[in-house]
Amino acid sequence: MPMQDWFLTAPERANPTSELPVWTTGNLAEPLIHGSAYFDRLVSEVEALQAGDHLFFTDWRGDPDQRMRPDGPTVAQLFAQAAERGVVVKGLVWRSHLDALSYSEAENRNLSETISAAGGEVLLDQRVRRGGSHHQKLVVLRHPGAPERDVAFAGGIDLCHSRRDDAEHRGDPQAVRMSPRYGANPPWHDVQLAVRGPVVGALDSLFRERWTDPMPLDSENPMAHLRDRLRGSDLKPDPLPEQPADPPPCGPHQIQVLRTYPAVRPRYSFAPDGERTVARGYTKVVRGPGG
Repeated sequence: MPMQDWFLTAPERANPTSELPVWTTGNLAEPLIHGSAYFDRLVSEVEALQAGDHLFFTDWRGDPDQRMRPDGPTVAQLFAQAAERGVVVKGLVWRSHLDALSYSEAENRNLSETISAAGGEVLLDQRVRRGGSHHQKLVVLRHPGAPERDVAFAGGIDLCHSRRDDAEHRGDPQAVRMSPRYGANPPWHDVQLAVRGPVVGALDSLFRERWTDPMPLDSENPMAHLRDRLRGSDLKPDPLPEQPADPPPCGPHQIQVLRTYPAVRPRYSFAPDGERTVARGYTKVVRGPGG
């Protein structure tokens, strides 16, 4: 069946400014069910990175002390140790609303500062509509000298408390506070995809579009901008290394990268009128061919 019967075509994406491919072929996609499986795989892949390799990530909430395996390392240790080995570590984490409102401002800031102190660069990104958030959960690992090893992880699992659950659903020992009806360790069911092949290059481009966007990082909140300046926070992304060529084909899967960005002022350089490809993609799949 033709791919355009299921995937969005370029006109249907309605964002000619973006440099993302319409879709990619020759990929290998593996679902990692539950946070325990994802975190374990992520540790193995990150610990194998060497000096000059790339680790790019985006996150909604990042808890620096979240253990990736029962005996560690924590998120902060894993990424900071990579930076100390000479890996190029760059991250964009939502700046977040206040912890007093049950959000994660302090946690995200602590993660940023810990990794940055080790030689990485993790920025707090508030380029959203007022009251909004960046909700992408993405890790891209590139090996410029061995592109066949490139891998990316995308899906619904943040690098934070409560996510390291498994099929038994006894919850993460490091739990976030939720309604008492869920118990002391609320169960958490979610999925992250591990992908290899040319789609890794597309997800690398997605990260680079956000990283290089000239809009000020805290444009949504003037008071936050003032506080960040007084704290000496990093408010200007450093240049990224040159983007490697796409990894070679390695599997049978076709993948299309979809996102949701609102129309904001100032405008995103990569989505000046916003982008709603997630909603458009779901609508097309539900309707089916010819729908």
